[in-house]
Amino acid sequence: MEKELILEVKKKKEFSALPDSVVVRALEKSGDDVKEARKFLRKYFGVFLTNRVLKGKGDLLEAHISSKKRDYEKFYSEIFDVVGDVKSVVDLGCGVNGFSYEFLPGFPKYVGVEAAGQLVGQMNEFFEEKGFDAEAICGDLFDVDFVVKTLKRTKGNSVVFLFQVVDALESVERNFSLKLISKIMENCEWLVLSVPLVSLGGGKKFAVKRKWLMDYLEEGFEVVRDFEMFGERVLIVVRKN
Repeated sequence: MEKELILEVKKKKEFSALPDSVVVRALEKSGDDVKEARKFLRKYFGVFLTNRVLKGKGDLLEAHISSKKRDYEKFYSEIFDVVGDVKSVVDLGCGVNGFSYEFLPGFPKYVGVEAAGQLVGQMNEFFEEKGFDAEAICGDLFDVDFVVKTLKRTKGNSVVFLFQVVDALESVERNFSLKLISKIMENCEWLVLSVPLVSLGGGKKFAVKRKWLMDYLEEGFEVVRDFEMFGERVLIVVRKN
């Protein structure tokens, strides 16, 4: 029965290329209600998988409501002024960020991990066309073994991006993001994560301070930079010496 429900959910074009494990999790959250599962998935993937994005038309950085707020040149400049030269970037839950590769200082090896398979395909076509040292992989961030294997593929000084992903992870499993952060910091030098300060529409400010997250980061690691930019709070984290 589970397989039939997965196939039913994935009949919708926007969900057809998601990993089965992501769909299963949505079904579990919704009590095997297909409509509710789709509603749950749309909340987290719908903003990426608009018709414009699915068809791969135009500037996809401008097509997504989150990425279009960022001036990526300034955004990355703030980050790389701290982390310096890195050999590789692993962007977990990257969305459409791969299309901003040209703004990465020094053009490091880039690996984007994204559950929406349509975006993965479009990013890989973009990377090949431009000749960038970059790739996108379709994967589920709740598969910790998969994440660790991906991190271990990188060589030398590396940074992991986790932009506006924590809240989505926590909505599925409380404190999972802390487990993921722990594994990330075991396998890389730097972590840059961001959390939204305003709603995607930009009209509502969030009062949530995320003290649980800050306490965890400050206890186990060193937060070397904490700043706000483009409606996001950005934290640059490094392992303690």
